[in-house]
Amino acid sequence: MSEVNTVIEPIEKSWHELDALVEKLGPNGLALKGSDGWTVKDHLDHVAAWEQSLIALLDGGNRASAMGISASGDEDTDAVNDAIWKLHRDESPAQAVAYFRNTHDALLQRLRRMSDADLQRPYNDYQPNDPREPDDNRPTMEWVAGNTWEHYGEHLEWINQLVKESSQER
Repeated sequence: MSEVNTVIEPIEKSWHELDALVEKLGPNGLALKGSDGWTVKDHLDHVAAWEQSLIALLDGGNRASAMGISASGDEDTDAVNDAIWKLHRDESPAQAVAYFRNTHDALLQRLRRMSDADLQRPYNDYQPNDPREPDDNRPTMEWVAGNTWEHYGEHLEWINQLVKESSQER
């Protein structure tokens, strides 16, 4: 068992804020659609897919496959996000919430087995079959932050904006 790491607290704090908004909105609120065509539930599917990618990163797996998409590695983030949206767009709000919560639980289980020292190891240590630039020694912690609490915060803002726009249209 690894020593406790410091990522669990900021992850849970930010995720609970996002999940509380999901609860507050309920099924009808999850179907609200923004001017970009994304519904609230699309944001949840997106967050969950990137968490799946993070689990695969930490397990040395194929990140695109974990997201349920095919990618050759040279796609930009917008292309990946579009593929995720197309994969999940026809799912119900209940399916999106289940995916969002189940994936988050799986990610926390994975992260709880890691120490801060594990999270300081570079990306390439975890992804030897799909390495980044050889001299990219940034700690994996950057991917954890970017795909968890930082990501939740971005989507929390977007969802709140979507809800605000929706209420102004009424």
